[in-house]
Amino acid sequence: MTLLEVLAFPVLFIWFVGLLLTLFRRDLESHWKFFFFLVFCFYLVQFFPEFWEGVARWKENPKVEVLLWISAMGNSIYVFLFFLWPLVLIRIYYSASNNLSKTLIPVLAYGTVLYWVLFFLWTMYSKEFNSWLHQVFTISNK
Repeated sequence: MTLLEVLAFPVLFIWFVGLLLTLFRRDLESHWKFFFFLVFCFYLVQFFPEFWEGVARWKENPKVEVLLWISAMGNSIYVFLFFLWPLVLIRIYYSASNNLSKTLIPVLAYGTVLYWVLFFLWTMYSKEFNSWLHQVFTISNK
């Protein structure tokens, strides 16, 4: 199963909740709300088969699906950071404001290091963590 197949359902669901919240904001102009809705509909149509498979997996076994989401989110952050770093470095270079650079650099640097530490711990202790999660879910299942 690919990363997209795992994450289509939770991402589109969270996006739908965010879209609903945005539609109820009074200070946004209606043409922006309509544009947000069109973008959401485009991606929903584009990834509808993956979304529907995620719904079916959720109905079948929600606990296993949540564990898949957690793992897939970690992998997607890894890929996201790969694309984000070059763009941020270019943005920092062309930034007219020093305040943006002074806040963006530490957030991205510390966030990346924190992710690397968690990723390292996950890879080193994945068997122990998975057995602990299995115990938690089997105890709560009884």
